[in-house]
Amino acid sequence: MATFAIESNGRIEKTAVYFNGEQLAGLKEILVHIDEDGTFDAIVQYLGTDEKMHIKNIFQDNLTNVKVQEPSFTEEEAKTLTQLVIESDGTLEETYLILNGEELDGVVNVLVHIKSNKMKESGIKAMFGAEKAAVFNADFKSEITFRNEDDSLDTDRIF
Repeated sequence: MATFAIESNGRIEKTAVYFNGEQLAGLKEILVHIDEDGTFDAIVQYLGTDEKMHIKNIFQDNLTNVKVQEPSFTEEEAKTLTQLVIESDGTLEETYLILNGEELDGVVNVLVHIKSNKMKESGIKAMFGAEKAAVFNADFKSEITFRNEDDSLDTDRIF
């Protein structure tokens, strides 16, 4: 089971991304879209140590040639940020969402799309049809939808 974490205040400049405890560098775009209907997109685009662009499924592919770096934030700075952790083996059944240390229940949908301002319009969206790609039209989008006990839905920003 792999662990993917994003720590942020909702701005690209104050965002760090971790895979299995190591902070990733060279990231160009991240897309995590998981819903109760079976959608499980967890994709990252990055400039690798080989200076080539890679698009990989976070939980199913080997993140080859990925760059890592020392942590960007001190422990004190990290306390001021929101942290979303996804532990998964790549299936919905074995996926756990943790927000600021608390495991989440009742999640209907989670969408995180972070894109470097320097990226051209193609990127990860090119992998999806026009209808689905329209959902990802933002440089930094992060929201989560919960089902309440009365079966109503609430959507909140994550970062």
